[in-house]
Amino acid sequence: MIKTNNLVLKISSLAVAFLVWIIVVNVSNPIVTRNISVPLNVVNANIITDAGKTYSLMGANSVTVSYEVRSRDQSRIAASDFNASIDLGDMYDITGAVPIAVEVVNNKDLIIGAVASKPSIVRVSIEDLQRKEFTLTTKITGTPSDGFSVGEVKLDKTNVVVTGPVSVIGQISQIGVEIDVTGLDSDESGRAELKYFDANGNAFVISDSRVSKSFDNVGYSLVMLNGRTLALNFDVGGTAAQGYKFTGAESATKSIQVRGQPEVLEGLDSITVPASALSVEGATGDVNVTVDIKNFLPANVTAVGDTKVNVTLKVEALDKKSLTLTVNDLNIVGAKPGVATNIVPEKITVVVSGLSANLESVTNADLKATLDVSEMNSGSNAGSLKFEPATGLSVDSYTPFEVIIGNHTSEKNEKNETTTAAEQSSTETASSAEN
Repeated sequence: MIKTNNLVLKISSLAVAFLVWIIVVNVSNPIVTRNISVPLNVVNANIITDAGKTYSLMGANSVTVSYEVRSRDQSRIAASDFNASIDLGDMYDITGAVPIAVEVVNNKDLIIGAVASKPSIVRVSIEDLQRKEFTLTTKITGTPSDGFSVGEVKLDKTNVVVTGPVSVIGQISQIGVEIDVTGLDSDESGRAELKYFDANGNAFVISDSRVSKSFDNVGYSLVMLNGRTLALNFDVGGTAAQGYKFTGAESATKSIQVRGQPEVLEGLDSITVPASALSVEGATGDVNVTVDIKNFLPANVTAVGDTKVNVTLKVEALDKKSLTLTVNDLNIVGAKPGVATNIVPEKITVVVSGLSANLESVTNADLKATLDVSEMNSGSNAGSLKFEPATGLSVDSYTPFEVIIGNHTSEKNEKNETTTAAEQSSTETASSAEN
């Protein structure tokens, strides 16, 4: 009987202790520290945008706000009770740092003391805003039904304007649409979303909200051809203006459909538009030409559909680059065994022209400079170089030099001294002119 009473007493003690704990917690209601993620707002952004620039927050679109609240009130606090912001008018120009301000906008009576943000500052990246126009391109994917091929593709718009940060716009090589013709055996029309393409022709997505297009989709019409398909080739005549280069002919129409007797079409695989119809003579930019293909078809062959084709003759400005050659860069031909060959001055400056893409990686070896000394006499001779530059490059000029055959040390030194003196005189003259 005594043991039973002890068990009841123990259970009663535990119940009383639990009730006391509940009472203490509810009565004391302690202060607790809590953290919450709050979106970061930007104030006075027009200071940047009005200057033709754009900005981005470097990895800080939200901040963590730390605050104190009574334990029973913590469930009543939400992110909307705080306003975290930066004022771009307060940006430190050197580092791009802007202090973060946090304000309690709701439930102020529940928040105890001051609030703090982590981080306390955010760095802002500023760059120029670029507006660039692109000519729309068309990319065909898939394989049409047997016996059919893609003829002309037309878009209801030809150009699109893209606006965004310079660093992002620079990633875009082309903008256009992809049209899938898998199993297609008839003409088709519709609308397609514009896509970005890189320099390799691969589509990619830009998620940066600062990038915008003048429109997002375009209407298209596609002509499917059956019968004999002939590829289109373009011969281009004329010479672009000095300082410019023709780089290729482009057309949205790659082939045409023709009809004719089998014996006439036999062996006919392509149609060539002659140079008399396509010329870049004196051009300083792209040349757009419309040609009628029916004028270039063989007798008894007729074209199906529209025969007018738009061709763009691409013309780009040439850049120049100077390279410095030494005797070690020259392929010396005709040298006698044991007889020294030297050049004076020891360095030759060569001016090379080409497209900027070709000049970026050009090296001395790409010029394949050759010096023929087979007919030269011992002593000093006028030097002459022949070049076989890499494709897309041309040599405009090179500085004059002399070739010393044999061990004519004094003569070489004298000419080097003369060259040095001339260079010093030229430098002094230039300095005097500047003063």
